[in-house]
Amino acid sequence: MSGKVNVKSISFGTVDAEADRKLAEYFIKTNKVNDVLDLKSAHVIGRKGAGKSSMFTQLPRLIAERYGRKTRVSLMTPDQYAWGALREYTEQGLLPEQAHTNAWKFTIAIDAASAILEIDRSSFDDLELEAIRKIEKFLSSNFGAEAPTPTSTARRLLKGLSSFNIEAFGFGVGFEREKQEQNLTPEIIDQLLDVTSKACRTHGVIVATDRLDDSWDGSDISKSLLVGLLKATKEINDKYSEADGTGLRVLTFLRSDIYQVLHFDDKDKHRSVEDEIVWSPDELKEMVNARLPSDVTVDAIFEKGDMRGSISPFNYIVKRTFLRPREVIQFLQECQRRCSREDTEISKDVIREAEERYSTWKVEDLKQEYRRVFADFSEVLEALRQTQHRYDSIDDFIATLESKIPEICSKHGARELLKKLFDASIIGVRLGNAGTARYRCEDPDLLLPATGSVYIHQSLYRGLSIRETRAS
Repeated sequence: MSGKVNVKSISFGTVDAEADRKLAEYFIKTNKVNDVLDLKSAHVIGRKGAGKSSMFTQLPRLIAERYGRKTRVSLMTPDQYAWGALREYTEQGLLPEQAHTNAWKFTIAIDAASAILEIDRSSFDDLELEAIRKIEKFLSSNFGAEAPTPTSTARRLLKGLSSFNIEAFGFGVGFEREKQEQNLTPEIIDQLLDVTSKACRTHGVIVATDRLDDSWDGSDISKSLLVGLLKATKEINDKYSEADGTGLRVLTFLRSDIYQVLHFDDKDKHRSVEDEIVWSPDELKEMVNARLPSDVTVDAIFEKGDMRGSISPFNYIVKRTFLRPREVIQFLQECQRRCSREDTEISKDVIREAEERYSTWKVEDLKQEYRRVFADFSEVLEALRQTQHRYDSIDDFIATLESKIPEICSKHGARELLKKLFDASIIGVRLGNAGTARYRCEDPDLLLPATGSVYIHQSLYRGLSIRETRAS
């Protein structure tokens, strides 16, 4: 039998993974986490608040538990200075995407090489030790006693080959003089990656990158830089990684809305190495349970009985999220804030009161989430304000958009706006007036159908003053 606890005393954790000092205590391994730990993925994508950064910060511990000390994880979060330097990198005769791919491969190789030196050498064989000596010579000659960072590496790249001492790889002074005016060459990149991989014959290094949206501005050069990273990630993994955790592997954590607007040749070849983070209601319940005292369950912190629509209080909250942990925590914390100091359960009235503020947050959060990938997103979202929660057909919904934002519909096409709202799960579709409305946040493989009734997501009802209407 579950106990009771004062609601105010519960800690649901923070909505910011980097600031949550207890995250390791209640981090749960979902199916998606285990998929990533199987090392078959290259790109871990997910919406804002879906748990990318939580997985990223816990990766060193999770990999150590799975593969032991033979595999080391290096967490790389390029700051605005590294981003700025990498943006500027160009190579004569190459398209920006390829130049950025080379720059990322070199930056990742430097990071991986530095990480290898932190592994206990007593377990290395002679061939690995020989490679490590070359790595040590290269890094000490070029970066001194300081460990290289993405920023220091990127800034050196801008100066060309003349700024690097590459004698550790068998290239002499003559080579440097001959090439001193040139940028990075594939020959040097391959030398560094090859010697790094030789040091990983019986060990492994995983370079994981995150926080890539911090300096993202939606420009063509930003897109080129991220495409370069995706290509570098796959190229390194294809050539140097092993399924048992040895070798050199790269994991790129990226927001799905940004990933969707990146268009490049051979993107279809990356589909097999994508892993999109999706949560089920049961996994979200497990996530909250893990944060509660051991003798308390999720259902015990709510008033007994169902909410309107014959749904339990917790499922009522989940239905008003896009199935992201951050949203569930936000909603629960707002409920908690409205409880008195004596309350041992969250009442249904408190849930309904909290929904008002939470829904307003969701409207504003969506505007912030999509503003850099689609400049007119706020206006499209606001077009739904004070409208109805369902439409008998897609054509009826499009007619509403055309009447409220005709210029934006003319600029982008009403069907394209419909797709953007559908991709963001702001709207869902019910096929053939059967079953329930389905949203992409529940199933990322869901495609926008040609026909069907359209529903606004319940998380936005209060924030957009949506009125609920009966079906025709």
